[in-house]
Amino acid sequence: MGANPKQASGLLFFLLAFVLIAAGLAMSGNLLLILIGIVLLGVSAMIFLKAKPLENEEN
Repeated sequence: MGANPKQASGLLFFLLAFVLIAAGLAMSGNLLLILIGIVLLGVSAMIFLKAKPLENEEN
């Protein structure tokens, strides 16, 4: 899933965001699910920006 735990949690939030956005669109545009999905997408982006690649930690 991810090279380290922080990347794995970022990927988890990324996948959950798209599931919630798709579910919101499938439920006749359920705004609450779409907004929660967008927020999770932002959280995922912030986690990915803060995560350090595993290659840099080894050197």
